[in-house]
Amino acid sequence: MPRSIHPPLNMHFIVEFNNKELITDKNFQSVSGLKARIHENEDKKGTHIQFENIILKRAYQPDSGLVKWCMDAINNNKKEPTNLIVRLLNADHDMLSGWQIEKAIPIAWGVEELHAQETKILIETIELSYQCFHVLNSKGKVIAPPTKPIKKK
Repeated sequence: MPRSIHPPLNMHFIVEFNNKELITDKNFQSVSGLKARIHENEDKKGTHIQFENIILKRAYQPDSGLVKWCMDAINNNKKEPTNLIVRLLNADHDMLSGWQIEKAIPIAWGVEELHAQETKILIETIELSYQCFHVLNSKGKVIAPPTKPIKKK
């Protein structure tokens, strides 16, 4: 694919969970929290990396596997980590870049305020903690930090 002279747009993306129960949960209104920060250790002898939590927002889907996965983790303390990839796409649905997220676990789930005087789509919010993420190139290969790619189940 030739390199574009235009910067990528942030509006065309999908989220792919590496979990057969979540295979249909791909479309989201927004994804935030793809951020890593270096922190100095308290003893001032070295550093550690802190990853922000991933926030996923979408139209509420009560029968989805994602809601069940979140509720099992929150209500039943059934924490089953899964890997996922956020793929940034171009107009032809080809991958421009991506983020491979390892060992994500739901830590919060909720819906927006219900309001009798407003007519709008009910949005659910899912918050995930995770071990780390890797940046992917347009071919889906890890470019930062270099490591072995996650194998799909």
